[in-house]
Amino acid sequence: MDEELTEKEKIEQENFFLKSKIVLQNGHFEQFSELDPEIENQFLKNIFAVENAEQKIVNEVLNINPKEFPPSEKLSEKELKQKLEQFINILEKHGFSYNLCKELPNEIAYDYLTKNFLNSITDVMPEGWVHHIDGCGGDCPSCFQANYCKIKNKNWTPEEFDAEVKRRLEEDLLDE
Repeated sequence: MDEELTEKEKIEQENFFLKSKIVLQNGHFEQFSELDPEIENQFLKNIFAVENAEQKIVNEVLNINPKEFPPSEKLSEKELKQKLEQFINILEKHGFSYNLCKELPNEIAYDYLTKNFLNSITDVMPEGWVHHIDGCGGDCPSCFQANYCKIKNKNWTPEEFDAEVKRRLEEDLLDE
């Protein structure tokens, strides 16, 4: 007996297919709660859009010539602040959310953005999606923000942190 699937059943079938594809590609799919099939379908399609997104160098995504942002050593304090604000405005216009530590000195934030982030690779996100730039790689002892980060203080006692940094320096695992 040939029965036509309802629209909901078609979506549920597509969702099953998409979840199966994720399991095949990634080894697992974690279902957090029951979602409306249409919402789940859009979520699953968004996952594929991000995973299959084109990758580009950040300066291409932002349409920035890196020469517009000279080394921090060549800027006065006022110029540095202006250039950092200009960079953050460009980020926000292109779907990037700037979330480095608020206490981070302007020079350190600017150097991170211009020396590391600007030349890194990023996904070209689907329309309406946001990249969050927090600079956190999850490894506090090697983090450029460690001296300003409150999260580090939740994960490490000062003694443990100092001992780990010292160990890594002695083993030549960190840049000074």
